[in-house]
Amino acid sequence: MADTGRGYDLVASFFTLTGAGFGEEPRFPFTERCRAAAAAGFTGIGLHVDDLPRTISSGLDVADMRAVLAETGLRVVEIEFLGGWALDGDPVDLDAGVARVEAVADAFGGRHVSAGEFRGDGTLDLDAAAARLDALAGRLAQRGLLVAVEAFPWSVLAGPDTVAELLGRVQASNVGSLIDVWHFSHNGGEPAALTGPVAAVQLNDGPRVHADFLAHARATRRLPGEGDLDVVGLVRAVLRAGFTGPWCVEVNTPQLRALPVEEAARRAAAAATAVLAAAGAPRRPV
Repeated sequence: MADTGRGYDLVASFFTLTGAGFGEEPRFPFTERCRAAAAAGFTGIGLHVDDLPRTISSGLDVADMRAVLAETGLRVVEIEFLGGWALDGDPVDLDAGVARVEAVADAFGGRHVSAGEFRGDGTLDLDAAAARLDALAGRLAQRGLLVAVEAFPWSVLAGPDTVAELLGRVQASNVGSLIDVWHFSHNGGEPAALTGPVAAVQLNDGPRVHADFLAHARATRRLPGEGDLDVVGLVRAVLRAGFTGPWCVEVNTPQLRALPVEEAARRAAAAATAVLAAAGAPRRPV
C-alpha cells in the first residue's frame, strides 16, 4: 500500500471519493472507494446513511461490507448526516433519520455523526433546538457516537457564534462542533476565537466567496492547501482547543469527481498530510 497519509489518522469523508455530486448516486461503489482510500494511506472512511441500503441493493450485504473493511484495514469513522432537528418539524421524520444513523452504527460502529440544518427559512429557538439535540445525543450515545454539529452559512445555524451558543445550552457530553474549514471560514469564523469542544474536523479549502454559498459549497470546496482559506491556521486553532484527530477530508469539486478514484484518494491524502505537517499536528504512533 502507498504511504501518502502515513503518520496521520486520515478519514475519507463520504463525498470525497464518490465520483459524483452531492445528492447523486456514487459513481464508485463501496469496495472501490475502500480499496482506493486504503491504498492512499487513509485509516478510515465516512459513510452516508443512504449508502447502506443502496450498497445492499447492489448485492453487497453487511457481512460483505465488513469483509471489505477488514481486507483494507479501514474503519467507519464518520456517519453522514443527521438533520431536521434545529427547527421544529415532524418528529416521525426525525425519528426515522436517527434510525438510519443507528443502522449504520449497528452494522459498522462509528466515531461521530455529522449533524446540522440545511433549512434557512425559519426562526431558530436555541433552547428548543438544544433540547432536541440533547435527546438525540442521548440516544446516539448508546452506540458510542459523538454528535458533531456544523453550521452551513446558508442555514439557520449560520454565523460565527450560533453553534457555540447552542452547545452552551446542551447538557449531553457527547456533543461538540464540527469544524469544516470551508463552512467555518464562510460563517465569519476566526481561528483565534475558536473554542471547544471540537468533536470533528473536515479539511478542505477553496476561493473566498460572498454569495451563493450552497452552490459554492457543492462545487468549489477544494483540496486543503489549494485555495484562499487559512487551513493551516485553523488546524493550529483546533489543536489549541484540544483536538488531535482523526482528520476527515471532505472535498467534492467537478475536477476531483472526474478523476479515477485511486487518483482522487491519493491527492486528497497528500494534500491533507501537507497541511497537517505545516500546522505541526502530532503524528500518530506507527
